[in-house]
Amino acid sequence: MKRTLCAILSAVFLSMLAIPCAAADTAAPLLAAERTYTPFSDIPAGAWYADAVKLCYETGVFNGTSDTAFSPQAGLTNAQLEVLAARVKWRLEGNTGDLPAVAADTGAVSITLPDGTVYDAASFVQVNNTGLGGAAIPRGDFIITLAGDYLDGKSPAYVTVTVDGSLIFRANQDRGNSYDPLFYMYRYHIQEADYGAHDPMVRINTFSDSDGASAGAWYWSGDCYLRSLPGAMDAALPDTLTEQATRYDAAAVMALIAGEDLLAPLSSAVPADTDRADVTALYQAGILTGTDDQGTFNGKGTLTRAQFAVILARLLDPAQRVSAEG
Repeated sequence: MKRTLCAILSAVFLSMLAIPCAAADTAAPLLAAERTYTPFSDIPAGAWYADAVKLCYETGVFNGTSDTAFSPQAGLTNAQLEVLAARVKWRLEGNTGDLPAVAADTGAVSITLPDGTVYDAASFVQVNNTGLGGAAIPRGDFIITLAGDYLDGKSPAYVTVTVDGSLIFRANQDRGNSYDPLFYMYRYHIQEADYGAHDPMVRINTFSDSDGASAGAWYWSGDCYLRSLPGAMDAALPDTLTEQATRYDAAAVMALIAGEDLLAPLSSAVPADTDRADVTALYQAGILTGTDDQGTFNGKGTLTRAQFAVILARLLDPAQRVSAEG
């Protein structure tokens, strides 16, 4: 049994572009070109995303899928989304080279019962920062859900969780929300100081969803860098890196790396279908747009590489931003 929230997302190809009402700025791009762009063979001349891909490639933040192909209509996972966003932020901070390395066992997860039995975390475990039905819980609290099928009839009062081989904590059973014998819920609290380096929610969910393949995976350097940024604990960052990235996921990472300094509003327009602050800030700054004439944001729609290249280019080059009519 896999995570109940990890359904296969159908491909949704929604145009990210809107007809610009006015160019946002004529300032130079925020990052200088560091390599020469040779057009990819799978990007038609004049494609709506061609200029964005060119800028992202020249500035070194977005590569092709091969030397000659960009695969513009391919989807993005949350892991790819986070690494791209982290790379942009790293460069905007004046850094060069690769993102800071993380320990080799980053992403490894172990859940141990009081009798010493190791729970099969790669089979089914799910972590949320809300209670049942989305009920609010205190900041820093998280709830781990374990499937009764993998507890062999046990109902332990607590479990011991080890993340990244170094962060060890105890999660106590939340009896009021557990459904014997279907599933059991365990609550833990994490301090903000530990969040950036060891966020257990994204570690455990990704470990379970990948059948344990996330241990030591290539994407943790980007994830750790993003979650160490100011405000990350309160951002709606992806909770499972192996899932397909959505427009909401893109809004969360882009608002985090941009901050208020890069999100000066061009209009007072608001999305038609969400009041999320991160979406609204990016929408008004001309970095995100609606997917139809009514300004519908469609936050659950998935992203293509071409669409995210446009989003990144609008952040990096104020001249490419678009102003929605207020």
